[in-house]
Amino acid sequence: MPRNDQFSAVTLTLANKIELGFRCDKKMNRRTITNICAIPAALFLLLIGIVHSMVNFSGLRRAVARGEIAARLGDTVLFNAVFSGLFISLLGLVVLLLLPGLRAGSRQACRVAAAIGIFLGLLGLVGYIRVPTKPLILISLFLGVLLAVPILIWRRELTNP
Repeated sequence: MPRNDQFSAVTLTLANKIELGFRCDKKMNRRTITNICAIPAALFLLLIGIVHSMVNFSGLRRAVARGEIAARLGDTVLFNAVFSGLFISLLGLVVLLLLPGLRAGSRQACRVAAAIGIFLGLLGLVGYIRVPTKPLILISLFLGVLLAVPILIWRRELTNP
């Protein structure tokens, strides 16, 4: 019998530790969870925008050199690829600049961040529906959901104007 008592005591101790671990999560308020989602989304947007510019610039430059893209359109296509990557990075920078407002619970900052998230999510969804053979566009859908959903779920907690 002592073995069963020791076993049950160890089991109870482990169960209490696991329960305490979950209780610690109650200290995480909804603003903190929103910020935990907003920071990675903003950093990924910055990174993806830079990578988008570099990869597309080099790939399109080679396509122009091979003659797959007309030489008269080459510069326009290259500028389009570079600036679209820069604008993706700009969205990430805007979200990073909104972080103090998100932490303070500013409704205006949350509206802007949610609008960026919804825009990215719709862009990813429409892009995937249009070209389902390129699932990389789903990154945009993922980042949009990561950014917008927590803000929309916990918008009632954000009380500052």
